[in-house]
Amino acid sequence: MKFAGVLGLLGGNEMRPDCRLFDTALVEAAGNPNQVAIVPTAVVQNGSVAAAMSLARKYFGALGLRVTHVELHRRSDASKPEIVAALRGARLTYLLGGDPGYLLDTLHDSPAWDAVRRGLGEGAALAGSSAGAMVMAETLLLRSRNPRPQARHGRGALSILPGVVVIPHLNTFGDAWLEAARREARERDIVGLDEATGMVYSGAWTVHGPGVVKLWRGGNDPALVKRDGQAVRWRAPRG
Repeated sequence: MKFAGVLGLLGGNEMRPDCRLFDTALVEAAGNPNQVAIVPTAVVQNGSVAAAMSLARKYFGALGLRVTHVELHRRSDASKPEIVAALRGARLTYLLGGDPGYLLDTLHDSPAWDAVRRGLGEGAALAGSSAGAMVMAETLLLRSRNPRPQARHGRGALSILPGVVVIPHLNTFGDAWLEAARREARERDIVGLDEATGMVYSGAWTVHGPGVVKLWRGGNDPALVKRDGQAVRWRAPRG
C-alpha cells in the first residue's frame, strides 16, 4: 500500500533553535496545520513532562502552532478513548525523545498506535525525535547492561520503516552504535541522524537541518551522506 502520510525523523535535541530548518519543512509538508499533538511518553521515566511541554509550547508557538498535550504517559493510557481520539484527529503528531524502550512498550499493539497509523493512512503527519524516530524502524537498539555504547541489543519495533534501524545523535555519541546496528540488524539499512537534523518524507525523502544524514544501505560502507535540502532516493515508509 502506498504511504499516504508525512513522516519526519529527527536526530535529537528537539525543540531548539537549530531545529527550525527541520520543523519548518515538516509543518509545510504536513499542510501547515495550526496545531501539533505532542506525545511526551519517552520523557516520563527520566525527565520532566512539565518542562518538555513548556518548551514545546514556546518553541512550536513561535512557529505559529497551538500545542496539544497528549497525556499518553503509561501503557494504560494507550487505551483511553480520549487519548485515542486525540491521536486519531491530529494532523501532526510529534513523539518526543527520551527512553525508546519505554516508548515502544507503551505504544506497541495499542489502540493509540492504531489511531496514529490510521491517521497516516489518510494523509496525517507523524514526526519523532531521537527515541521517537528510533521506534519507527523495524529494529530498535536498546542499551544493554554493559554500559559501553557498542553493547546494545536489538528488538522489534513499530516497523513503519521495514528493514531499517535508526541511529540518532550521530554527531555526538550515536556513531558508536554502528557496530551494534550491523550486528543486531544484519543486512538492514542503517540511518544515522545528526542532532537537530533529519529527513522528511512527503512522497520522497529530503534532508533538513544543519548537520548530515548518513545512510548505510544493507549496513555496508560507504555511507551515503546528505545535507540540508538534498533529496535521498530511498524506500518509502510502509502504510
